[in-house]
Amino acid sequence: MQDSTLFESRKRDHIELALQEQNQTADVSQLESITLVHEALPDINFQDISIETTLFGEKQSKPFFISSMTAGHADATALNMRLARVCQDYQWPMGVGSQRRQLFDHEARREWQMVRRVAPTAILFANLGIAQVISTSTKLVQELVDSLEASAMIVHLNALQECLQPEGTPQFAGGLKSIGRLVKELECPVIVKETGCGMSLETMKRLNDIGVHAIDVSGLGGTHWGRIEGRRGEIGKNNKISQAARVFSNWGISSVESILNSQKLTSKSRPDIWASGGLRSGLDTAKFFALGAKMAGFAKPALENAVKGEEALTEWMSLMEYELKIAMFCTGSQNLNEIKNKVSLHANR
Repeated sequence: MQDSTLFESRKRDHIELALQEQNQTADVSQLESITLVHEALPDINFQDISIETTLFGEKQSKPFFISSMTAGHADATALNMRLARVCQDYQWPMGVGSQRRQLFDHEARREWQMVRRVAPTAILFANLGIAQVISTSTKLVQELVDSLEASAMIVHLNALQECLQPEGTPQFAGGLKSIGRLVKELECPVIVKETGCGMSLETMKRLNDIGVHAIDVSGLGGTHWGRIEGRRGEIGKNNKISQAARVFSNWGISSVESILNSQKLTSKSRPDIWASGGLRSGLDTAKFFALGAKMAGFAKPALENAVKGEEALTEWMSLMEYELKIAMFCTGSQNLNEIKNKVSLHANR
């Protein structure tokens, strides 16, 4: 049994620290190495641009999603309800924060019931860390999905964070086998996502081989959980953690490099590749769509605006869609398939 007070305190710390610039890795994102090819004479009308994509083989009107961020503490419920309401209105899917607490506190399911009540038609993704997936039966994981009425289950990978977190669970042995079990037994698609350190080609090949439905690369370039746990170590006067965190402060594979790695997957039935980790504008998403990503996820920018209120969140989401369409128009791309490969990679990548 875990201490609920300590659990909630950690989750609140994570939100506060995730909004601080020193815990971002934008300076190593490699996004500056990508330029979209300008088309001076696009033979299309701006109003005819479509940003429709597919989600697990079905048509999806928007290619954006809100990445998993927070859960399990009092402040999270209001934030998740706000995010879900606006995501429902804007038809953006949304990943919820880790549902780990629900494994030891049955009352935690009420948070998701409240979220679903205010957003009955929103596309929501359940979420659990790999360490918990390994030690949890498929039946209990399915209960997490059902409590949220989720459209998919996210399994998040956070090796660096677990090593640096005082309460961490860096027991990952059997992880691939456990994900494969969920792919076969869960009643919904399985998404595997990193949490800011990116994906190597070898990792994606192994996930491809067991049939996961989507891979969210979540690479270096955005919020870095090693830095966050290092800051927690400083606050808690844990010198070993804070010193190790500084050594690993730029650890990971950038989102750009991760998407480029995914291009080398040769299987015809390869999973959809989603981009997140350092995306800050609609132009950023256009670059990743040009590299072959199917969906683009935001965390910190969404959180910053959600904290301000639903109006700020709505305006920001509208801006992201507008900026993507501008990039598409200026590359002569009427749809997301047409923007593929309209990109120039600079030598410094």
